[in-house]
Amino acid sequence: MLFFPVMKMKKKKILFTSVYKPFDTFEDGTPMMDLYAGRLTKGQGIFTFRSHYPALPLFLIAENISIPAVVLENPPLRALRKELEKGYDYLAIHFAASLFYDRVLTICKMAKEISPSIEIILGGYGVVCVSQDFENEKELRSLVDHICHGEGVRFMRELLGDPVDAPIQERFPTTRFSFFGVRIYFDNLLAAVGCRAGCEFCATSAFFQRKKIQLLSPSELVEHLKENARKNKSAFTWVFDEDFFSERNYVREFASLVAADPECLPGKFSWGGFGSISTLSRYSPEELVRMGVRSLWIGIESKFSDLPKRQGKDVREFFASLHDAGISTIGSFIVGWDFHTSENIVEDIDHVVEVNPTFAQISSLMPCPETKLWDRMKKEGRLRTEGFTWKGFHLYANIHRHLHLPDDSIQRWVLETQNRIFEVNGPSILKSFEVDMLGYRKWKDHSDPKLQTRASFHKKWCHRTYMALAAVARFGPSEIVRKKARAAILEYRKEFGPPSLVQHIGSLWLVTVAALSFYFPSIFCRSFQPPFSRTVYRGAK
Repeated sequence: MLFFPVMKMKKKKILFTSVYKPFDTFEDGTPMMDLYAGRLTKGQGIFTFRSHYPALPLFLIAENISIPAVVLENPPLRALRKELEKGYDYLAIHFAASLFYDRVLTICKMAKEISPSIEIILGGYGVVCVSQDFENEKELRSLVDHICHGEGVRFMRELLGDPVDAPIQERFPTTRFSFFGVRIYFDNLLAAVGCRAGCEFCATSAFFQRKKIQLLSPSELVEHLKENARKNKSAFTWVFDEDFFSERNYVREFASLVAADPECLPGKFSWGGFGSISTLSRYSPEELVRMGVRSLWIGIESKFSDLPKRQGKDVREFFASLHDAGISTIGSFIVGWDFHTSENIVEDIDHVVEVNPTFAQISSLMPCPETKLWDRMKKEGRLRTEGFTWKGFHLYANIHRHLHLPDDSIQRWVLETQNRIFEVNGPSILKSFEVDMLGYRKWKDHSDPKLQTRASFHKKWCHRTYMALAAVARFGPSEIVRKKARAAILEYRKEFGPPSLVQHIGSLWLVTVAALSFYFPSIFCRSFQPPFSRTVYRGAK
């Protein structure tokens, strides 16, 4: 009788990685990889927040395929080489932005040198540069085996032969931001990718061909939000969906599920997301609060813009109504539209200052490959391609010729907008306190007990952010802001009484740190690198 040995098939494995660090800074020294320091609180001096945002697509895809996987986030180049030397069948690179082109090319060369048979996969918004011919993109195209241009889970499942319609699981590392060393944690969910709005400048709409791909049903989203709310470190979740409120039936079902679930009290169940004036105008602030909405990112863009997404309620009045209900805002504003002149740009800046978003992203108008704006600029011969490199392609770059503003004035106007918002309205930590105080007063005596729980949520955050007010009152950027901070301190004491011993000590600590940061900025305002992490899935070694 003959016996034959059973050959055990070696299971393929995949390495997911972001690009390697150390990362560069923008021209003004702010870190490119920090959402808050580099964008949302940019220009706020010692009151700038610092943050680390995980590379969500890497963790999402690794969680939802069948083969062993390892995720490297922000690896040093030496650590990435060492990992590749362990032997992988696939290397998937998160090409988050075109400005990382040179790093992606370096990784691809290194991977093929170590393992010529490895299959390289590129995914992320940065892949739009691969089809261009400004640098040596042809070399990158020769090294890459697969390019994911769209939703990544389905793409990888198709590539690996996995069931493409299997349920999607979402488990991400927590995001954190800090203010003077005090850390705040929150979670993230990907409810949908893509956008149907099709704004001329929008990379998201172009990347997904003006389609919206839903990843979570309303019931799945509610269950994920409830799970996150049960965690100790995080009571807030940011929900990624470029315009969550555009799908009326989806929102209606979501709102009904939240209203019927006793776990979804507005005081414990909170989330934020993206919205537009046009779609949010369908809902009152109270309806949004009942859904658990705590924060909204809304495109202000320009008061002179005729974008469909800006049609609806008056922008200033709508932002004020959100703040009055305790909903904080992130407002994005763009400098360098074709209609901008040296006269009306001042009026436009005055407008965004009056809108007073809690956080703000001020950027230049950026034509991105594959967008309608890019195609128009190219057709009109207005792209500035001489000496072009992808390394300089970012939110604050100046890569096209403007009609009525000098090209070299764009960054000055961006800086002017940031400074005006900061010097008139104050830092985001002060505005966050103001929004929470408004929300507390709005809901504390409401006839609905559910909405009264929202008041307790705002009260908790007033207690936390109060400790920063003394620092703003002492080191705020203008007398207007310092006066606002002193008024906020008096408001707090009138509403809640004298601060506790812990708050008093915390205030003294933050004033001390603020003083050190103010007088020794080279020590306390340096750029920090995001942490390196290695995560293993399904038994990969």
